[in-house]
Amino acid sequence: MARIDLPEGPESDWEKMWSLLPPATGEAANRFSDLIQSDTMLSVPEHEAARIRIAHLNGCEPCSGARIADMAAFGLDEAFYRDVDDPALRHLYPPRIALAIGFAERFVAGKQAFDEAFWEEMRAAFSAAEIADLTASCAKWLGLGRINAVLDLAVACPTRIAPPRHAARVPA
Repeated sequence: MARIDLPEGPESDWEKMWSLLPPATGEAANRFSDLIQSDTMLSVPEHEAARIRIAHLNGCEPCSGARIADMAAFGLDEAFYRDVDDPALRHLYPPRIALAIGFAERFVAGKQAFDEAFWEEMRAAFSAAEIADLTASCAKWLGLGRINAVLDLAVACPTRIAPPRHAARVPA
């Protein structure tokens, strides 16, 4: 049950919450969310690893249960999603995916969690544009996911997320 009084109606709690604010606010949040997903330049595994790590840290149940559509086409399985939380298994991920998970964890913890050694690793592995993309993605997941968690909204998020427009599938 939501922590705030929401209008009656068939809409999801998410839609009802945004209806309490000027219409442009919810529209902007939804547009930002859609663009982060559809236009990322990161690979699907990099994007999904960071997304699911933040979902778990945020305690956002809908986000934690969501998966990219056609997981196998991107080389993903349930173990991929489950194991992002275990630092002892981080070595099983390719370096850029492990860094994306570490970036997501640090993003949730705050600016003080980023040290120069980590930034050196990030700059060696990712372009400036990719780091900006990952940063904007983490902001979206943390901020919008935290709304769900804090207000205890019953959110009807898709259980299968559409892959980004550029997504490269794993050869069969």
